Amino acid sequence: MKKWQSGFSLLEILAVLVIIGFAMNLVVLTLNDQDEEQLEQEALKLHTMINLASEYAVMNQFELGFHIDENTNTFELLAFNGEKWVVISEQDVLKPHQFSEFINVELVLEDLPWGEENLLQQVDWRQLLNSEDEESLLELEKMKIPQVLLLSSGEVSPFQIELELKENDRAKPYFIKGELMAPVELSQEPSDNV
Repeated sequence: MKKWQSGFSLLEILAVLVIIGFAMNLVVLTLNDQDEEQLEQEALKLHTMINLASEYAVMNQFELGFHIDENTNTFELLAFNGEKWVVISEQDVLKPHQFSEFINVELVLEDLPWGEENLLQQVDWRQLLNSEDEESLLELEKMKIPQVLLLSSGEVSPFQIELELKENDRAKPYFIKGELMAPVELSQEPSDNV
């Protein structure tokens, strides 16, 4: 007499493993696509904020600037109130923006080919404080000062911002480039010689 065996055959187990493998692959691809869409949205938002701030500076005859804190991944627009630079916080579209934790933001200010002869690039903040001593340098580090200026004349100090996913080499980074005049440019191609 034959005994009836219960359980799964090797073929059935392999079929289930293949199905689970395909499902996991789809989940991973979907998550990567969502990260790339988030990167694109962040780049578009930053590009729009900078251009809007530049237009705001021209229309209202304000001197503006922005500061990117790479440690906290935060973008802040600053306005000069006659005495010091203050963070703009009253208007929703110009409020400080924190980037997602999986996005790396890098601001490049040095060695830009389009910024070599720009007077805005030559600002010496120690000279503006009328002092050379270390105490005033420490005071300067505490102050929020712009890394990039957006002037009421429409001029922009030269800069390039690179936004990329931290742990995804496949996704192309985005570059926001400011030359001499607004508007700033957004692309997925790096600028020459940077």
